[in-house]
Amino acid sequence: MGPRTLMGRFLLASMLRHKQESDRLAAEFNEFGSLASAHVMIASFEIAVGQIFKPGVDLEEIGIFVSDMRRGFGSDVPFLETEALIRHMLGEDTAINDLSVRTKTAAMIFTLMAWADFQQRDEVKATHLVREAEQRAFERGHQPELA
Repeated sequence: MGPRTLMGRFLLASMLRHKQESDRLAAEFNEFGSLASAHVMIASFEIAVGQIFKPGVDLEEIGIFVSDMRRGFGSDVPFLETEALIRHMLGEDTAINDLSVRTKTAAMIFTLMAWADFQQRDEVKATHLVREAEQRAFERGHQPELA
């Protein structure tokens, strides 16, 4: 069973590089939908970062990871911002409040795409991550748009 939210389906399509599907789903959002939908993305990012990095990870390892992302995905990857978001997700007190929604969204999606690449774009694993993120969003009291 696939994701049940619009955001979940968008994220899965993005992670698996199903461009036509992700573009179609993105068109259904107004700046990626409601704040509740954004919480599915945030939870997905949280899960992926937790799987990529162990607690107490060396900051250099995060920098290398983001450098590799930029090499693979190009200059659209917001380098310093992605690094700051990852460090924030790992519990470090980093300044992220001044980052735009667009920048945070790009950083999270590129990180999720990198996670999917590490998983060899395994649809079952990616679906599981997104479904877990949807569940977290609902458990936290958010009501993202259903697909």
